[in-house]
Amino acid sequence: MAEKLKIKWGDCSWEEVKAAAEQGALAVAPFGSTEQHGPQLPVDTDVHIAYRAANDGARRAAEQYGVRALVMPTMPFGLALHHMHFAGTVSFQPETYMAVVADMLRCAVKHGFRKIGVVSGHGGNRPGLQLGIAKVVNEYRDRFPLRIALFRGADDPAFAQGMRDIWKDEPSEGQISIHASRSETSETLNDRPELVCRDRLERPKLLRETVPEWWWMTHELSETGAFGDPTLARPELGEKIWNVFADGVARFLKRLADEPL
Repeated sequence: MAEKLKIKWGDCSWEEVKAAAEQGALAVAPFGSTEQHGPQLPVDTDVHIAYRAANDGARRAAEQYGVRALVMPTMPFGLALHHMHFAGTVSFQPETYMAVVADMLRCAVKHGFRKIGVVSGHGGNRPGLQLGIAKVVNEYRDRFPLRIALFRGADDPAFAQGMRDIWKDEPSEGQISIHASRSETSETLNDRPELVCRDRLERPKLLRETVPEWWWMTHELSETGAFGDPTLARPELGEKIWNVFADGVARFLKRLADEPL
């Protein structure tokens, strides 16, 4: 019987990690965030998104494109200072987060990985991730080339089109839906339904109609921390979203694997 391909970094021995790097495998670094997700969802929602998107994407990249990738353990804390009004949120300071990101990436580089894909489950992590990536690439630029790429999520054309296909026949949520809305609630209903507080599924009354230009705190926009209309969430929508994530991350890893050093 053929040995099952290991995708998770943590499932490997140190010799297996070393061998994967020597064979040119990619490293994948998932970054989540522990933060409030309204009254209906668990505070580890973004940790789970990063974990599943990275692992599903790596497995699909192996199956469809023959791309080997090892997924590092998910960083559970990110940049979530704007959610600190709500209990359960745990956030790094920006300077700390950038240093943590750089340290994680340096470890992968130290062990021989030259192509690293970064997957985030929380949009607020992006500035710190970009700075951490830039810091590491610049540190090594005179020694050897690195290709460290951040999956762009909604800014990735194929991923964005996949999401548009899901929502084209669905009713509008009727308000800004940037967090703890129909999509994240559908994802959780699909694969962790026992963690959804169904008696707290409600359409929140927002304090503003649009996202302001100035740096805002979540409680300045939403009294409950939720947005959009979570009552429109359905498990089958969640399944479609997870599939779009898997496909989008797999394509991202294929592009990274094809990129010359």
